[in-house]
Amino acid sequence: MQRIYLNDNWYFTKNYTEDLLNPEADLSELEKVRIPHNVCELPYSNFDEMSLQQLCGYRRSLIVEDAWRSGHLLLTFEGAAHEAVVYVNGHQAVKHYGGYTAFSVDILPFLAEGSEQIITVRLDSRESLNQPPFGSVTESLTYGGIYRDVYLDVKNDYYIEDIYTATPDVRTDEKILKAEIKLNAYTEGLILAAHLDTWTEIPVEDDNLQHWDLKNAEVYFRTSCLTYTVPDAMLWDVEMPNLYILTVELIKDGQCIDSKKVRVGFREAVFDGEGFWLNGRILKLCGFGRYQSWPYTGYAMPKSPQQLDADLLKFELGANAVRTLQGPQSQYFMDRCDEIGLLVIPEIPGWQFVGDTRWKKITVRNVREMIMQYRNHPSVILWDVRVSDSDDVDPLYYKTSRLAKELDVYRQTGGVRDFAGSRFFEDVYLYDDMSQDAGSALVDSENICQDPSKSCILAGHHSLTEDTKAGGIESYIRQMVQQAKVWRAAESNDSLAGSLSPKMTDYPISRRYSGGSGICMRGVMDWFRNPKLAAALFKSQREDEPVCVAAVPVSDQMIVLTNADHILLYCDNKLVDEFYPDEKEFRDLVHPPIIIEHLCDILHTGQNPHSYFAKYHAVTWRIEAVKDDNVIAQTCVSPAPEAKLQIMTDRQTLVEESSYDVATVHIEAVGESGQHFYEYEIPLILKTEGDIELIGPDVIMMQGGFAGTYVRSLGRNGKGRLMIQDGHGEAVVNFSVKV
Repeated sequence: MQRIYLNDNWYFTKNYTEDLLNPEADLSELEKVRIPHNVCELPYSNFDEMSLQQLCGYRRSLIVEDAWRSGHLLLTFEGAAHEAVVYVNGHQAVKHYGGYTAFSVDILPFLAEGSEQIITVRLDSRESLNQPPFGSVTESLTYGGIYRDVYLDVKNDYYIEDIYTATPDVRTDEKILKAEIKLNAYTEGLILAAHLDTWTEIPVEDDNLQHWDLKNAEVYFRTSCLTYTVPDAMLWDVEMPNLYILTVELIKDGQCIDSKKVRVGFREAVFDGEGFWLNGRILKLCGFGRYQSWPYTGYAMPKSPQQLDADLLKFELGANAVRTLQGPQSQYFMDRCDEIGLLVIPEIPGWQFVGDTRWKKITVRNVREMIMQYRNHPSVILWDVRVSDSDDVDPLYYKTSRLAKELDVYRQTGGVRDFAGSRFFEDVYLYDDMSQDAGSALVDSENICQDPSKSCILAGHHSLTEDTKAGGIESYIRQMVQQAKVWRAAESNDSLAGSLSPKMTDYPISRRYSGGSGICMRGVMDWFRNPKLAAALFKSQREDEPVCVAAVPVSDQMIVLTNADHILLYCDNKLVDEFYPDEKEFRDLVHPPIIIEHLCDILHTGQNPHSYFAKYHAVTWRIEAVKDDNVIAQTCVSPAPEAKLQIMTDRQTLVEESSYDVATVHIEAVGESGQHFYEYEIPLILKTEGDIELIGPDVIMMQGGFAGTYVRSLGRNGKGRLMIQDGHGEAVVNFSVKV
């Protein structure tokens, strides 16, 4: 009962040959890497996407203790994109098709004499592979590499292979926990013992912590289905995501020979013709689609950035749900969604294209692996079992939907279509609206799925293709306004269970599909997770933090995003007037934008405001956000102030656990009043010292007043510094590293 992470000490080559299987192979010319790893580091944009399509190789040695040679040695790859063949001492141990789900193999039969064993991986990331998501042009760029954790589990002869938990009835005083426990093998005399405890991120002693010793059970078959009554268990909800830890022990001859832990959330999630119900109350879904990619490293990021994305969705953007675009995503991301109460709809890989018989067979396998590996997450409310935006392929989707219900009887299924009137076997119609009219989100769901008993979710909207590629404040405002129109339409449509239509971040896209730089800039955050103006719109719909963000475009107006009741506008410290949210255009939003027209008239100049600012440098707008007669926030918009860099990072202490740790660094150009400079585009010079290293280039460009970078730990305790120069000065960020 031991887990050993194998993320360090790998050798990597971009050109796999059979020589890599030779135990005496010369590795001196190979690159030494740590997992997570991408097959190559790409520039931010204008990259050669063909460099990602490689037949590459990984290799490392493994020291096996004598005590491990009885029982089982389970080698697991959480994610290897996209076709992986694993060899142990030159013998093929397993072949796996698909880069978005985990796979395991017992390597004990392949061990050689002596303690040192050789693990080799032949990894194919070429788009010529006959498997999802390939076969046509993919919507987002696909990356290759061993990009999630690798570990070895040391097991006895008998061990717990899987636990599947469900909470079928939570709206009673005596709540029910069902646990299906599967062993690798059966023998007489095995006993299962279980207990349930309140989950806490940090172990503490607290009177509010709950504990139940659950009834022991004798084992008669490989699979045992147990039912426990858990009185007074607290519910898991988006507002109070109460979690528990179920620990199951396998006992033989009075000794614990294996144990397994799973987190449990007591909750009921149901879709019907009225919408989405969570624990018996209707809840409108409001969320985003998330791509699992980052600049430079692609899919390859460890625990911290994965968790950060969940936090940004929940706390920065105000989402209650997320759709995992491209395929199932990191368990670290999913765990964090469980912890903070963020609902998740995982989807299988692929976009538009459905291939041949072999391709379809792998799609069905993707469904099986996705559900088996993610079904214990209480945050998962729906399985997307259809290739996104594909045509009706009835035999395939009948099979995927039926399989999902067999593997998880307590969750429903859905699938994304880009057309109305699709034949479907699922429970929820996820509609990708291809019209340009934001108001089309008002269309009754019966006209989309033609079944009033089914739920419909707005999964995408073509009008949101407005991106910020053009740069300048005008493009950011256009994007924000369009996002607000679609959201308003979705919020006012009672026949929709909700909207997951916006993209969380910019993302890389095949230039064969889009042309240009290779970056699709439709996200409400840029690729470094810097918030655009549209992000402030979503944040302003929350009540937990005061928001007041103002934008003055080239045109004769000002837009203010706030969660206050109204604003007071001052010009050079003189009160101009008070202004209220636009209840007409955006009436269904909790806090509609405030749009102030005719700034020139307010100044009594008859000039364009920008021209006036540039000429006189004297006008400063101050906005005070007022709620319940109190000023809760304020901001200023000043003419041509001197820009400075504002540096923020999500962490200054890097902690290595299973692998290296990464800090995300946000760089923003702001004035003295805190206003953002959308026109600020200059080069920055980056440099690190000490026990950290830079991810990406040491010279970057600010775009739209934003930039970003990453630093990672190097496997040793110590300290490090990141220096950022913009030609006017230097900013320094200090880090500490714990291993």
